[in-house]
Amino acid sequence: MYPRAVQLSHNATPANNGRIVVSFTTFTGGSGIQPIYASDDNGTSFTQIGTITDPLFSRGLCCGTLYELPQAVGALSAGTLLWAGSVGGDTPANPMQIRIYKSTDRGATWSYLSNCATGTVNRSAGGLWEPEFTIAANGALVCFYSDETVTGFSQMLQQVTSTDGLTWTAPVRTVASGVAADRPGMAVVRKLPSGRYFMTFELCGPAGCTVFYKTSPDGINWTPAGSVGARVESEDGHWFLHTPTVAWAPVPGLANGRIFLIGQIESGASGIGSGNGNVVFYNDTADGSGKWKTMAAPAPIAGLTGTSNVCQNYSPPLLPLAGGTTLFGMTTDYDSSNVCRVYFGKVPTYASSPTLTLGADAIGVSLNQSASGNVTVTPSGGYLGTLKLTVSIPNFNGTASFDHDTLTFTGAAAQTAKLTLRSGTSTASASGGSSGFGGLPAMAFIGSVPLLLLASVLRKAVGMAALAAILALSGCGAASRGDSAGSIVTPPIPTKYTATITATDTTNAAIKATVTTQVTLYN
Repeated sequence: MYPRAVQLSHNATPANNGRIVVSFTTFTGGSGIQPIYASDDNGTSFTQIGTITDPLFSRGLCCGTLYELPQAVGALSAGTLLWAGSVGGDTPANPMQIRIYKSTDRGATWSYLSNCATGTVNRSAGGLWEPEFTIAANGALVCFYSDETVTGFSQMLQQVTSTDGLTWTAPVRTVASGVAADRPGMAVVRKLPSGRYFMTFELCGPAGCTVFYKTSPDGINWTPAGSVGARVESEDGHWFLHTPTVAWAPVPGLANGRIFLIGQIESGASGIGSGNGNVVFYNDTADGSGKWKTMAAPAPIAGLTGTSNVCQNYSPPLLPLAGGTTLFGMTTDYDSSNVCRVYFGKVPTYASSPTLTLGADAIGVSLNQSASGNVTVTPSGGYLGTLKLTVSIPNFNGTASFDHDTLTFTGAAAQTAKLTLRSGTSTASASGGSSGFGGLPAMAFIGSVPLLLLASVLRKAVGMAALAAILALSGCGAASRGDSAGSIVTPPIPTKYTATITATDTTNAAIKATVTTQVTLYN
């Protein structure tokens, strides 16, 4: 139960960073233990490196969390790993504790540190559940937890703070709804680049364990505590029920980075969503506000129904990797023997079926000249990647080139490249015949004046360009020409070509889009 994952990034020795450390709760011989696994190949494979045990775990163990200190707290150095869980859940005659353990060797060995909370009533009268850590803006270590022990509330979220990880303040209410039957719980907190803190939690009771969120300017003040914040909802009108977790990544090109969120069950006004068990929500705003988009889950669950259970997709964590371009995830599911096991997977942080919209200007080019037009690519579906632009113009005698033929997308903004065409000195014409003044050896007439004679005189006097202007003004030069047989014929019709422009992802050829546009050659 309760898998959790962190990627080490704050160890003083750079070579010790990058490891993914994983914890989850399991039971052997009736006693709870915390196996610790690690991956040194970016989440491709895992090996057990340690175990957290305690004689008190035999009284009951639940709801573990895993956290790496991003900065020193008292004598605890940056890079110290903390694990905390609810202990004492199976012993009604004793109060519960939120016990904390630490590791200074990247998860291999662990020792008891402190309790951030100890119950004031027997377990039968209320428990303490689901701890979560963050570092507040003032540098204090904050421990959040779900509290069933306060008279007049079915459950609330509380928080305590510490400057050394050893001694803790009295609890302060974080989310305490004015509806006595409301049960906010399972808080997960992430700091955003704006400096605000983003918390997700489930609101059980009358709200049916719907996922809500609140924000704080400093990680401590979540006022008013009586507010349950806002429901997280996707653009297609769905939301999560039960066991949410949230992650944030500094996705390149996004000023606010990206917030990822998952829950146990996807629901909506019309019932269970089609993405149930295989979808993640994401949001690129500064504070998680507005409607969320969806993408494929890294560890999808098959056969998940609309009924919550304590195994399938229960509290699945998300961990962005590779600068936010990959999303690692873990979940739990029953195997063929009905044993609940942990599974993991990875997906790119664009949707499984991204789309690209291309637009292209029509281009008109004259013989032996060049002309340009814009090609615009607009990504959607969360596409992030690099596209290669190519162009095909069958039968066109000339060259085509882009000012830049690769476009790298780190956000949703459209990008433009310039396509330049240069025609050759001759080309097959849709109307046949040659072009230019070199094709006028015989005579056409303006009234009774031989055009060839007029041309000879004017060429000496004003040059070829001025002659063309005079002929145009006379209504003759633009209307007819003499062919080699001396007859009067229609001038050549501009030749039309179809240009096909293709944008293809450089690492996944299945992601591509094409657009066609018209190229007109003026003879």
